[in-house]
Amino acid sequence: MREHQLIDIEKILVNPENPRHTQIMIPDQLFIMQQLVRNTREAKSMHKLISDIYTNGWYPQSIVTVTYDKDKGKYIAWDGNRRLTAMKILKNPQLVESFKYFSYTQIRNIYAMSSGIQGEDYFQIPCYVADSFEDCAGYIRNIHTTDTGALKWDTASIKRFEDKMGVKNVFSQMQGYCKTAFNGIGSDFSVNKFEKIVSSKIGKKYLNITFDNNILMPLSSIDELEKKVSRIVQDIISGKITSNTIKNNANIEKYLFENIQDNIEKTTSSNEIINNDVNNQNKQMILFENNKENSEKNNLNEIGIVDNKQDASIGLNKFKCIRKYNSILFKNIDCSKLKYSNERAIGIKNLCSEIQHLSFGNLYKSYPISYCFLIRSLLEQSSIYFLINKQKWQKWKKENNNIDLRLEKIINKISIDKRNLINDDTILRAWDTCFKSEGMKNYLDLVIHHPYKIIANVEAIKTISEMGMFAIIQFFINN
Repeated sequence: MREHQLIDIEKILVNPENPRHTQIMIPDQLFIMQQLVRNTREAKSMHKLISDIYTNGWYPQSIVTVTYDKDKGKYIAWDGNRRLTAMKILKNPQLVESFKYFSYTQIRNIYAMSSGIQGEDYFQIPCYVADSFEDCAGYIRNIHTTDTGALKWDTASIKRFEDKMGVKNVFSQMQGYCKTAFNGIGSDFSVNKFEKIVSSKIGKKYLNITFDNNILMPLSSIDELEKKVSRIVQDIISGKITSNTIKNNANIEKYLFENIQDNIEKTTSSNEIINNDVNNQNKQMILFENNKENSEKNNLNEIGIVDNKQDASIGLNKFKCIRKYNSILFKNIDCSKLKYSNERAIGIKNLCSEIQHLSFGNLYKSYPISYCFLIRSLLEQSSIYFLINKQKWQKWKKENNNIDLRLEKIINKISIDKRNLINDDTILRAWDTCFKSEGMKNYLDLVIHHPYKIIANVEAIKTISEMGMFAIIQFFINN
């Protein structure tokens, strides 16, 4: 890093990726600063920091570390976010009234200190300017994990920072999947206890996850995983999980599986109902109702697959989906029945992982083209996996000069022999809805091969999922 320089505080942004809290997706500076004062204890600490800076000025070790963001035209703080927040409050004391944990006396003191500052030079902050996060990462980690004078990070903060550095750990990755389960955890949360349970062989079995090559992969729905993780988190917070609980695998197994039905709260949310239906191969996954023939084109326009200038060549057959679920069905994709003796299983697991990532929190809305790519690829790979299990793939491949069949040909051949291959009436109906009119697959093909002709429409993707694609792919994975 170069020699430090003075930068006006208005040109420096408090970092939404501060390890002291989970990553903030809302680009609002006040909201980001509020995450540093989440209780009366932190309010007291921030008030003391403001008072110390006002009384004593900046010490050499207080220099802030930043990088320059060309797109934003401002500097991003990678270290010193609490100090920056303190200075921003001193410059604009009215901000403090948006922090609900400050007392009246503290607020009054902050206003008094702010009024005592003369001149804008006071808000010129000494900063080290690094070329990139990677250039300053090691330095930042050291000053917050050793006795250098900076306020130390707790274990959870260290884990988040390691994740940012590319050091994969199960705690940070699990937070990415199960954000709600970790809401409100304090700085005294025992990350070590959590990782001891989750990383154990019995813990991975209970949660139905893999953690190969430091990559976390859920094998069941996110809802099911979040329910179980929430139980572990709450038991750590309440003190139910002690050092004895994690002493050995036998104790961990006893904790996780003893009276499991009493410990895990039952819920009747629609997403969980769908997931249970999938696991039990229940025939309730796809809901249809007959629709009048002359309303087909209106339905197409409604979901955005075609507009008034196009014909209804991409059709939805004669069915209308009963829209009942807020989040997309692919959030609940379940890989627990994959047989890894089948060479296609690993690829399917990896595709499902990325699809779940985008499905959770409806991130697919931000990346609709990528989502279409993934769904189409998963359809292709799961159908091949299914045909291998049915001893059909090699035969069909041999008939095709030992060349892998393209997805279009796979669909055509399954359609011809569907009564023998698919022993589920609901899936057969879903198959006809998706492929008899060629609308569903054609839509995915157009997005991938002819993106200049059609826009990856979020509602169209959701409708395709609900009207049968999800059920078909899940059936292939399960069989």
